[in-house]
Amino acid sequence: MAKYIYIIILLFTVPSLWGNPKYEKIDKESKSVPDSLKTTEKIAKYLTIELKNDDEKLRALYIWITHNIKYDLDQINSEFQYGSYDEMVEETLKARKGVCGHYAQLFHYMCKSIGIESFVISGYTRQLGCNKISELDHAWNGIKINDKYFFVDNTWAAGYLGYKGNYVHEFKDNYFLIEPKKFIKTHVPFDPVWQFLTNPISNVEYQKKDFSKLNKSGSFVFKDSISVIAQLDTITQIRKKIDRIIKSGITNVLIEREIYEDEELIESLTYDKWVSNYNAINDNINSANDELNLGINFSNIFIGYMNKNFRNPKIEDSEIKSTIDKMNLHFYQGKNQLKKYKPSVYNLKYSGENEEFIRLTTNYKETLVDFVIQLERIILKVEPTIIKDTDYSKRYLKKWKPLRDLVPY
Repeated sequence: MAKYIYIIILLFTVPSLWGNPKYEKIDKESKSVPDSLKTTEKIAKYLTIELKNDDEKLRALYIWITHNIKYDLDQINSEFQYGSYDEMVEETLKARKGVCGHYAQLFHYMCKSIGIESFVISGYTRQLGCNKISELDHAWNGIKINDKYFFVDNTWAAGYLGYKGNYVHEFKDNYFLIEPKKFIKTHVPFDPVWQFLTNPISNVEYQKKDFSKLNKSGSFVFKDSISVIAQLDTITQIRKKIDRIIKSGITNVLIEREIYEDEELIESLTYDKWVSNYNAINDNINSANDELNLGINFSNIFIGYMNKNFRNPKIEDSEIKSTIDKMNLHFYQGKNQLKKYKPSVYNLKYSGENEEFIRLTTNYKETLVDFVIQLERIILKVEPTIIKDTDYSKRYLKKWKPLRDLVPY
């Protein structure tokens, strides 16, 4: 099932810093790559192959993306449907445009390809000196280098919204490797874990512009939390994320929408998980059915031999024995497999709350239960014949050949 990726962005007109002397050479050499390079891996390798330090490598990626990917105003407030993030990144490279989610995922993929730990973070924003929270959510990157955490916002660095509502693709060097205590003034992750702060700012505090915590040492070990999150299954990750967001305070409509979309995603993933489990069980039941059919097929072959008194053409003893052995092998393998997986059919239960999903899963389960019952009836009907044919074949093969026609069935 395809997952929905919601990507929206707010752009600001802010003073620009045109470059950092420390990276002057890298900035000059990283604005373009050969046209033949079409993938994140190849572009990232080309940009960083001669660089030694992680911050220099990140700088090269940052410069290339901000100078080559334009913001697409037509996509604001659009809902994108992608089968995977791979597809999303591929589209970004091909079109050379996108919105915040495209920028963040592209940077993330490039970082991964050169072995730098990166995170795509979603949240809401507010321009410095402005009281108004953005009406649109945003996405950016967290970076871990030398066991320290920083932020990069390629979207805001790539350009800004002009006074006439047009996009100005003009680089401004304000958003590269920004420390958490500074970044939190303008960017608030929905999930407080991704603030990279030992004393996270709550949504309530952010609304009041209360940053007094930043001057105090906290006890929250975000590194451990990130490590734990990585080990959880996706549904549990999202549930715990929702709990943390609620605890931080629901102070604006963006937070409300994030929680709603996360709850919808949980429902979708829960259904996907049920379908995956159903398909696996269904495959096993069908496999049992296939084995039973093979066993019944060999039983029919034996009955055909027997009806012709094993003549015309003459059936060798080895063929009779082989047919009976295959009949038993497949029939009982199917029977045992059905017995093994029957409980899992009856235990299928959908744990979500979506009424449509409940109806669908109920119908699918009932159909599979009916199929299991049908197979059990077939087994009850056919097994006596399997047993009888097996017994008869043993007695028939033991008998002296001239007297075999006298062996009773």
